[in-house]
Amino acid sequence: MSDLQLYLLALGLVIILGVVIINRVQERRFKTKLNQQSNEVGHDPLLDYIEGHGPVVVSDTPTEIVSSSVDSVDGPVFQDADAKNALNLESLDPAITFQIRLSAAEGLCISSTGRLQEVLEMIPKRHQVWGSTRKHKEPIVVSNPDSVFDHLLIVVQLTDRNGPLSCEQIQTIATDIYSETVPTGAIATQIKPDEEAQRALELKEFSDEVDLLFGLTIERPRESLMPGEEVLSLAQALGMRLNRRGVFVMNEGGVELFTLENRDATPFVKEHLEGQEILGITFLLDVATVSDVIRTFNKMAGVAKQFADAMNASICDDNSQVITESGLDLIRQQLDKINQRMEEKEILPGSLVSKQLFS
Repeated sequence: MSDLQLYLLALGLVIILGVVIINRVQERRFKTKLNQQSNEVGHDPLLDYIEGHGPVVVSDTPTEIVSSSVDSVDGPVFQDADAKNALNLESLDPAITFQIRLSAAEGLCISSTGRLQEVLEMIPKRHQVWGSTRKHKEPIVVSNPDSVFDHLLIVVQLTDRNGPLSCEQIQTIATDIYSETVPTGAIATQIKPDEEAQRALELKEFSDEVDLLFGLTIERPRESLMPGEEVLSLAQALGMRLNRRGVFVMNEGGVELFTLENRDATPFVKEHLEGQEILGITFLLDVATVSDVIRTFNKMAGVAKQFADAMNASICDDNSQVITESGLDLIRQQLDKINQRMEEKEILPGSLVSKQLFS
C-alpha cells in the first residue's frame, strides 16, 4: 500500500471519528435541554392549558368544542343553543342547583363506577359533573367518562320552564348515585330531598311571577291585511334577521333583545313573504332574558311604532285594543316591579343564572 493510500485512509478515519463525536455532543445537548424543559413544566401541557384557560368542555354534539372559564367548583355547565350557533356552556349557579360530592382514595371513573354513567344520563334536568385530583385540585368539567378523579361533584338544576324536580325525583337521583358509588368505596355527601324539593318549588313560584312575555301587536283597521314583502323589507331595514324558526330577531352585541312573529304563529318563510298577506304581527319581549328591561322595552316600542306608521296600522294588545302612550307607561311600571323582584331574589334579568332558570 502506497504512502498516499495510507494518508487518505488515516484522513478518512479522522473525519468519521469527528462526525461521531459531533453527533454525540449534539445528542447530549438536546437531551439536557429536553430534561430542563420537562423539569420546568413538571406536569401535563394539556393540564397547563386547562389551568390557564378554564376547563375545556366537549358538548354532546361531536363537532362542537367550547372553552369555558370557571372560577370555582360551585356549578357545572349550562347548555343553551340557537340552531345556528355553537353551544354556549357555562357554570350552573348554585342558587338553582343541588350538589352531591363524591370522594374515593383509589379514584373515581364515571364509565366504570357501577352504573353511574347510566344514572347520570337518566337525570331529567340539566346537570354537570366536575372532577379534581390530589395533584390538580382545581376542578374541571368531566368531558371524558373514562378519566379518573379523586373527587367528583355532581350538580343538578332544580327547576326550569318545564317545572321543578319533585321530592321523589330528587330522592331517586340521590339514591341511584349512592347505590352505584358507595359500594365501590366512595364517600358521598348526603342531601335532604325534602328541603331541595322545597327550594325547587320556591324557585318555580318565583319564576311564575317574573317569567313573562310582553307583546305589542301591529294591526290594521277592520282586519285589513299587510303585504308580506313590506314586513320583510322594513324588518331588514331596521336590523332584524329571520331565524330558522321563522321569527325575526333584534340583536344587540350578539344578545337577543326581542322578536317579531306572525300574529297567527305561522312561521315566516322569506321566499313566501313576497305576495303573502298578513293579518298582523307581534313583537315579543322575554323579560327575564334581557339585562336592561325598561331600555329594551322602549326600543321594542319604538320599532313597533315605526312599523305601525309605515303600515298605516295601530299598536294593540292581545284583544286588539289600541295601546296608548299611557298604556305603554303602565307596562313600564309592571316591568319595573318585575325587575325589583328579581333584584330581591338576586337573580338579575339577563344574567346567566336567569337564562338557566328560564330555559
